[in-house]
Amino acid sequence: MRKGPMEPDVYEEFYFQWHITERCNRSCKHCYQNGHPARELDLKSLLNIAAKMNEASAMWGRMGTVSLTGGEPYIRKAELYELAACLDRFDHIGYYDILTNGSLIDEREGADLAGLGKLRRVQVSLEGAKRETNDDVRGPGSFDSTVAAIRHLRASGIEVSVMMTLTRKNMNEVPGLVELLAREGVSALALERLIPEGNGLSMADQVLRSDEIKCLYEDVYALASDNPPVRLLLYRPLFALIAPDDPTVGALCSAGNNALTIMPDGTVYPCRRLPIPIGNVLEDGFYKIWYGSELLWELRDPKNLRGKCRDCDLLSNCRGCRAAAYFHSGDYMAEDPQCWK
Repeated sequence: MRKGPMEPDVYEEFYFQWHITERCNRSCKHCYQNGHPARELDLKSLLNIAAKMNEASAMWGRMGTVSLTGGEPYIRKAELYELAACLDRFDHIGYYDILTNGSLIDEREGADLAGLGKLRRVQVSLEGAKRETNDDVRGPGSFDSTVAAIRHLRASGIEVSVMMTLTRKNMNEVPGLVELLAREGVSALALERLIPEGNGLSMADQVLRSDEIKCLYEDVYALASDNPPVRLLLYRPLFALIAPDDPTVGALCSAGNNALTIMPDGTVYPCRRLPIPIGNVLEDGFYKIWYGSELLWELRDPKNLRGKCRDCDLLSNCRGCRAAAYFHSGDYMAEDPQCWK
């Protein structure tokens, strides 16, 4: 199998985003799922996949990191905790996060989570600083439910981060959300662009234009530079355009570089928002998928980029979002449609 400049050993960590279910107790307007949950594996198969993650991380000499998510992972609560306990025992898994909507987390769950050895933090989502902004996307009562979950987690000493999906409706609420999260003891805020996939197709008109993204990212960088109590995570494509000499800003798209996504039936994608199957981990294993996928090799070579991404002078720390390109043009190697450069 070929080897090239984007092998896992270029990175200190290798990231596995693991969707143990696609079932969910909410139906968010911007969700990348389509309402038809994939087949789920039993616990034995899930534990087998966890072992394969540890083996691959050991083989590559990297620290494996895992996000356990869904759907809503607490719908499979028993399996979720079994997997967490399993990952705790593995030498080559450094830490894991749990990504949840928070609606099933109460005071008792916070205490149970505090007993997990390698849990780094729990990520929940809010779509704005205002209840009505959030609930318009995530459903009535979801704002209050999420804030309650944050409080239960913080009371148990669990680190909490929040993700916000940027749209035209909430783009002006980032400063207010930072203030809210600071009051609630949240450590970090991640800002993700809307990819109109699955349910999210209904919000395609809410995708920000390139000039809107530029203004928003400039404001976010200024906010982050003012040392707010909540850390704004700026290692995302396009942020490098704001401050190309700042090493804390911008990042390559992880697809093909340092991450894989595992679906509930074991299917592997380059990224959850780039839903093109490249194998099944139970049948192929991670090594064969990582080195044998022609799609991943295409993603790794910047010479395959098209449009203005191809000759950009920021290729070392930004190559655009391949998922955004794919859902805009049908070509995952096309230029990032929201780039303003």
